[in-house]
Amino acid sequence: MKTHPGNYLALALVVLVLNLLVIQPARAAAWVTNSPMTTTREKHTVTVLSNGKLLAVGGVNGTYLSSAELYDPVTGKWTPTGSLNTARAYHTATLLPNGKVLVVGGMNPVSPGIYLSSAELYDPATGIWTPTGSMTALRGWHTATLLPNGKVLVAGGYNFGFPTGAELYNPATGTWAAAGVLNAARRNHTATLLPGGQVLVAGGNNSDGVISSVELFDPVSGTWAATNSMTTARQVHTATLLPNGTVLVAGGYNGSSVLSSAEVFNPITGTWTATNSLTTTRQSHTATLLPNGKVLVAGGYSGGYLSSADLFDPATGNWTATSTLNTARYLHTMALLPNGKVLVTGGEGSSLYLSSTELYDSANGTWTNTGAMTAQREYFTATLLPGGQVLVTGGFNNGSGGGLLYGTEIYNPVAETWMATNSMNTARYAHTATLLPNGQVLVAGSVGSSGDSVELYDPSVGTWTATNSMHNARYFHTATLLTNGQVLIAGGCTSTGIYLSSAELYNSINGTWTTVGPMANARRQHTANLLPSGKVLVVGGATNNGVSGISSAELYDPATQTWKVTGSLNIGRYLHTATLLPNGQVLVAGGTGSNRVPTNSAELYDPSNESWTATGLLNNARVGHTATLLSDGMVLVAGGSDINGVLTNAELYDPATKKWTTTSSLKTARAAYTATILPSGRVLIAGGTGGPNNYFSSAELYDVGLGYSNSWQPQITTFTSPLNLGGSLVITGSQFRGVSESSSGNNQDSASDYPLVQLRSMENGQVTFLLTTNWSANMLVSVPVTNFPVGWALVTVFANGIPGASSILRIAPTPTVIVLTNVAKLAGGSFRFAFSNTPGAVFSVLATTNLSLPITNWTALGGVMEITPGQFQFTDPQATNGPKRFYRAFSP
Repeated sequence: MKTHPGNYLALALVVLVLNLLVIQPARAAAWVTNSPMTTTREKHTVTVLSNGKLLAVGGVNGTYLSSAELYDPVTGKWTPTGSLNTARAYHTATLLPNGKVLVVGGMNPVSPGIYLSSAELYDPATGIWTPTGSMTALRGWHTATLLPNGKVLVAGGYNFGFPTGAELYNPATGTWAAAGVLNAARRNHTATLLPGGQVLVAGGNNSDGVISSVELFDPVSGTWAATNSMTTARQVHTATLLPNGTVLVAGGYNGSSVLSSAEVFNPITGTWTATNSLTTTRQSHTATLLPNGKVLVAGGYSGGYLSSADLFDPATGNWTATSTLNTARYLHTMALLPNGKVLVTGGEGSSLYLSSTELYDSANGTWTNTGAMTAQREYFTATLLPGGQVLVTGGFNNGSGGGLLYGTEIYNPVAETWMATNSMNTARYAHTATLLPNGQVLVAGSVGSSGDSVELYDPSVGTWTATNSMHNARYFHTATLLTNGQVLIAGGCTSTGIYLSSAELYNSINGTWTTVGPMANARRQHTANLLPSGKVLVVGGATNNGVSGISSAELYDPATQTWKVTGSLNIGRYLHTATLLPNGQVLVAGGTGSNRVPTNSAELYDPSNESWTATGLLNNARVGHTATLLSDGMVLVAGGSDINGVLTNAELYDPATKKWTTTSSLKTARAAYTATILPSGRVLIAGGTGGPNNYFSSAELYDVGLGYSNSWQPQITTFTSPLNLGGSLVITGSQFRGVSESSSGNNQDSASDYPLVQLRSMENGQVTFLLTTNWSANMLVSVPVTNFPVGWALVTVFANGIPGASSILRIAPTPTVIVLTNVAKLAGGSFRFAFSNTPGAVFSVLATTNLSLPITNWTALGGVMEITPGQFQFTDPQATNGPKRFYRAFSP
């Protein structure tokens, strides 16, 4: 057994009686009751917005509704938003390329004529509804389809008659134009956008009864053409475009009975082929194409309200029953979320109008082995580089030289191989590694006499360069990249066993360290998270020689360079994990508390009120584990150890439901390893230990398990980098509209065949979805990006719940004009200059006497001092009474 400080395996020597734990079911193919809507509603619409939230609109619950509300998949909560100008049900809602939602027509018995021709637009940026041009015809029970050219086709419907004329909405002008005449009037039909851009309209009913006829709209010619009829007349059915380009029609009502039959349309041949039947008859149900290519059908009506759900497998043509809804319902909506889950909302059930919602999750996470590192190691660092590779540094393996490692290596996620790169100047263990805005990696601290040493890795040349040492030698400290580009080092322990409260800042421009106010508590093996506010939350840690964890937490404010005590944890802990969630809260999980006992508790920190709330129990107490925010918003907690030894099991935390569920286990039990999110969305687990003198070089990959084909993923070709804060992100690529609308194709359609763009900071994990101003099948423009950390970020395009491979871009500060003031001549002839800017910013200055010289030939003057918050000054020793001098101040 190792004897150096921080040995978590000492936990195995403690003999305890464990509380019995309830093991939660694995996350796969299950419905989970979610927060209810603020209002009961049926015959409403739900639309996925560009920012990842869902907009529920209108409907009926005994009265026709004008209310609307927003669902946040991160919190699982509904909140009211602006109300419609006109209450309505049986309407349609369509997300436009400009990011607004177009709501059209519907029914409102209070309005003149009962049926509506009016339309209005919802702006997610303001939450306000604005009237837009009205249709030429009154209609409800119609369909609305977003065409590839950005216009919206409205077809069919009812208004005490059956309008045969179709019309097109032009978002650029807010006006409607005629779009030909259907061959058959119809309502309760489906409309499906085909891969070639045509729209397939099928079935429905009219004055002749339920019909089987089918027709195609050609957006190029603006005409309708009949095609082969379905094998069965049906209405209130579903129609779903499958990844192979065919259309699955399922269930419905034929005028005398509810149907279980299903059939498939081939757009190439124009023919229909019967496929196997649903497990039960159903009408007014919903259907959604899952990321794995299967179709989920849920709810509906068949002599009673249905809670059953079926899965269709296009590969076999078979239907199989899956988990049942918690509440039987019909006339509900079903929407595919950006994370691949499916949200069912409202409808009508045994208690009439419903506000209840529930989530279906078909993901099934898996682990696979990948190439092994060139060295065995524990307590090392792993850093995702701007090029997409992973840099591993240092660690311990009980080998020669005291066991501390100089060696570094690079993981190539494409080839799944490791390659040794140049070694560090100093062997290190329990150090930190921080990706700087300039793309270099700052490695600081370690056990031993060189615990204050610091060096920089330059990925462009693969070399290490020593930089100025810290004021304090330390290990098991934290390093946090601040929004101003500086790095905050806090706490830790010296090699002589002294626990530290000291903190210091690294200036990446001039390589200098500045001491800042100490923390209220000395601590090591604590956590530090950069919050969206720019402050740093430090939590827990070990004290009293690691016998017990502390419960205190504190906040560092870069503007004042001071610490403030904030709300305390419910229990003391160290060797825990702390994960910044997309809603800005911080999830703390596991760790060890008093007497080195691992805990299974978890709690959430809310920055808005600086308080902690318990959030369920992990399925396994654990320490020395990792916690990784996945691309789907779940948190993966894996491995570590408890009092019985090292663990293989893993589990997932869902911030929306605040529940923990098991997922598949690691291939190898391990602790003190690293976990790195890759551009592919997979998580790289590497190294660690399985017990005394048992160190690993092995590595494995975790896949969320959505099951999609790589050919279905959105692909990014070009993107804005660097992206200055305040600027818009422009992306080009392919498959931004996915392989399907992924929806039912009816008037309560929840299509999701459009791009959603996520930014994720590579250093602090902050995540946001961007509202858009324009998008198409191969292009997207976002609203200006603000309030996001400077540095490197993953940008990911999602379509139909399928994430594409991420690209890596650099977020840069907003360029600002600096006016030099209070010029003062110093003794010796130098001049001092002052200017104002954002408190906590980091600047460097270049000087020249010749503006025509390239920047590389300007003279660097060194760092800029912030003398008071927001007030900066620098000195130019060469600024005498001679030639005119020019200056350029810049920030990382």
